[in-house]
Amino acid sequence: MGFLFIFFVLCFGTIFGQDLPTLVPAAPFDPNSDAARLFDAMNGLGTDENKIISVLCYRTASQRDVITTTYNNQHGSLAKDLQSELTGSFQTLSIMLTHGMIKFLSIELHETMARPGTDEPSLTEVIMSRSNQELDEIETFFNNYYGHSLVSEIEADTTGSYRQLLIQMAEGRRDETMLVNMTAVQIDVVDLYEGGPAIDGTDENLYINIFTLRNFVHLNKVSILYEATYGTSLNTVVTTEFTKDMGNALVSILQYSADKALYFSSRFHTTIAGAGTADRDLMRLTVSRCETDLGNIKIAYQNIYGVSLSTAVSDDTSGSYRTALLALID
Repeated sequence: MGFLFIFFVLCFGTIFGQDLPTLVPAAPFDPNSDAARLFDAMNGLGTDENKIISVLCYRTASQRDVITTTYNNQHGSLAKDLQSELTGSFQTLSIMLTHGMIKFLSIELHETMARPGTDEPSLTEVIMSRSNQELDEIETFFNNYYGHSLVSEIEADTTGSYRQLLIQMAEGRRDETMLVNMTAVQIDVVDLYEGGPAIDGTDENLYINIFTLRNFVHLNKVSILYEATYGTSLNTVVTTEFTKDMGNALVSILQYSADKALYFSSRFHTTIAGAGTADRDLMRLTVSRCETDLGNIKIAYQNIYGVSLSTAVSDDTSGSYRTALLALID
């Protein structure tokens, strides 16, 4: 019994709960009719924002991509028309919704690094939560769209061990089998202790390799066993051993490994808690999760904060922007 293999048939579903999207493909789907409806909403005097919402917020990213291509072929540029007809956050969100998912994620990654300062929590969030295949497609898109790689942008905008962590995650080499070998878990637990609290300094490469290459179920088992063995949480270890950005990124990976719905509910709360709203983050979280697990996130949000995500977003937004977000959330 030296090697105990646990195979989770439902993969992420077993550990994180069955994924509950809030947006599913429209059926039947007629991109010509949808493109015509969008054109009609912006043609002539005034703009029918509810018509725009009725299309863009009720079609999946792959369907919106087809609608955008259809509109562009028949009426010009959908993005440019939305830019001309709309304003503010509703304009930004509507243009986001003209992109396919890989283009959308790539632009969001670029934005986290292009703005003054680097939005490290958002950068970590996007890279950490995408599959190896998505990361490969994002890298291809980056090269074609921006003329350079995602990795080169990370190299130019981050430093130290945090930079190396992001690069290795962006390379998309994480084990995605969801197999757990308990002997391997035990080895990682000991290695993390001996490469961290047990020595002067920290074996940064060891931590980076474990946190970027191991599957999320394995990492959660490591976290649980580490605390049971040494009496200290792995969250505490990484925030003690590493500087702020790196420590926070490793904590995010541990939180995501334990329960991705709880992790994302906290990310949503951060965007709307306190004075002001981090609108770009709120849009990205909503658009990127509504086809995957926003239903789970809503449940977690209600349980943690005692108010529904819909209510929290409604209280912090207004107008067509609010209506569009709630259409994606509900």
